[in-house]
Amino acid sequence: MTTIKNLKYHPDFNIPWCQNLLNSDNNNNIISDSIEIPTQHRLRTADTDNDNTPLHGKDAVSNSMFAQTLYTPSAIRAQINFKRGTNEADSVNKWEYCSLLSLGSGLDGKTGRAHGGFNALILDQMTGSVASMVSATTAPATATLTVDYKAPIDTPGVVLCRGWAVSRQGRKTWVRATIEDGQTGKVLASGKALFIDPKPTTTPTTTPDKSKSKSKSTSKL
Repeated sequence: MTTIKNLKYHPDFNIPWCQNLLNSDNNNNIISDSIEIPTQHRLRTADTDNDNTPLHGKDAVSNSMFAQTLYTPSAIRAQINFKRGTNEADSVNKWEYCSLLSLGSGLDGKTGRAHGGFNALILDQMTGSVASMVSATTAPATATLTVDYKAPIDTPGVVLCRGWAVSRQGRKTWVRATIEDGQTGKVLASGKALFIDPKPTTTPTTTPDKSKSKSKSTSKL
């Protein structure tokens, strides 16, 4: 893990509020969880992981929606993901998961505004990432997602997304997330989601073959 201050990041994040977020003395605990570089993702196929190892099975996660479709110069141009301490009173953890996203005009509904469906997709991705971390599972399934649209998301531009878990019961995780104007702190969209962990994989038990046992017994007579 590397502190964000030691990273080289996309020039879209050189705007003042991003610099303040990434370099503030109050954010010394910010640790990079992953750095998304769209050009590298486009070089990968949807059915391989970072090491080009095939992804198979019901719990495989290719994220091809992002890797092949959204990580382009006109859509999600750059992304940084990281964890930091949270001040959210309803969080069940001491941390929240964050993403800085540089958005292009290829995401527009109305010209100059990100499509509402894209906003919901980002909230689903953010809440799902948090649910996966909290549950320590891959591919938790979205059961419900409620989205509140507060204000338009202008494009091109950079937004801050935050997500935190608010409850955990059995295989269920409830998560909240926001998309914000990082300069003013204004919430542009928010969501609450319920995720269900995959069912644990069970190893089938074998039972003795009675017919074989009977055959062996008969042969001794």
